[in-house]
Amino acid sequence: MTILVSKVINFKTFLLAVLMCSFSCLSLAQSSNTKKQVQFVFDKLISVYGSAKSAPKCLVIKKAKFPVLPASYSTKNGPTIQIDEALYKVCQTFGKDSLNALAIVMSHELTHYYNDHTFCSDYAFANFKSNTPLKSKIGQASSSARIEKESEADIKGFFYAAAAGFEPHGLQGLLIGKIYTAYKLSDEQKGYPTKKERIAIANNAEKIAAQLYEYFKNGLIAIENKRYDEAIELFTKANSQVPFRENWNNIGIANTRKALILKENSEDEKLFSQKFLYPLEVENKSRLNKDVTRSLDDNSDEMLQLLKVAQKDFQEAIRLDPNFTKGYINLACVYDLLGNPNAAIGTIKDLKPIEQQKSTDAQRILAIAYFHDKQENKANDIWNELKI
Repeated sequence: MTILVSKVINFKTFLLAVLMCSFSCLSLAQSSNTKKQVQFVFDKLISVYGSAKSAPKCLVIKKAKFPVLPASYSTKNGPTIQIDEALYKVCQTFGKDSLNALAIVMSHELTHYYNDHTFCSDYAFANFKSNTPLKSKIGQASSSARIEKESEADIKGFFYAAAAGFEPHGLQGLLIGKIYTAYKLSDEQKGYPTKKERIAIANNAEKIAAQLYEYFKNGLIAIENKRYDEAIELFTKANSQVPFRENWNNIGIANTRKALILKENSEDEKLFSQKFLYPLEVENKSRLNKDVTRSLDDNSDEMLQLLKVAQKDFQEAIRLDPNFTKGYINLACVYDLLGNPNAAIGTIKDLKPIEQQKSTDAQRILAIAYFHDKQENKANDIWNELKI
């Protein structure tokens, strides 16, 4: 009997241990999934911010007690965006918009980082009582300056979230309300806008950012319909508050297309037009194909000016993101059109990683540049490889 009782107790202990392990594994899996989702959103946002600054680290933290920041940008141990695990749960309440809600917060914090907002470091003006050094730093900034920077982070954060493929529309105000409730934040905090004002700032920022994004989308439509002056105006407007690498790239595309209308083709270019089709890209969709030929002598000054402007546009896109492959390919096209095939070849050779140099578009402009540089054998080898 004692043996039987002992076995029963041991079995219960074993069963309890198994259940505890199961719950522990489940919790670990949920935590792991949280980190994966946060990292997924973070990586997508980083890809469109396009900055020469190195990306900050991204950490998911978990604290058992308040006060705790929903999300924050810190420089203590190197630039780091921290996301509280409880914030992820708040975002989950948005259902199909959960990742969109998370993208709003993370994009907001990334804007603080990329724009050097050193005294703005938390989403929704959370409680700073537990962080004396940070509280002191924030106290040095005026309330109006804080509002200005938070509004800028809302505008740019919204724009970049949309540009990364998320759908932030209509979520910012609701998200702030839920965060204040979940984190038990007071509606009024000394030196900060009220909760109502914070929501108003976010909603106004969304209207502005949505308009900027409309400029961007309409600019693409204008380019596709060969309305280049209109496209340049629209992308310039989109750049007015958010200098975006794609804006600069597409302004360069529009200027280059205008220039190519003025270009007179050589006999080789007329006979083998497909070989000399410049791989200029707009959102990976469009390539340039000249519809009109005019005399180079009559329009050389205008064409030269347009190409020089386009050169600066592409260089600015690359400055914002040194890894922007399309920018390098488009810049190489402009160098070749400016009569500097050596610079075009060098630009393609600068592409990193080296695999990018082997892409079809990179090889197309490289072949054109080799031909214009009197290296016809190399050009023909590439064209044969591409089967053009």
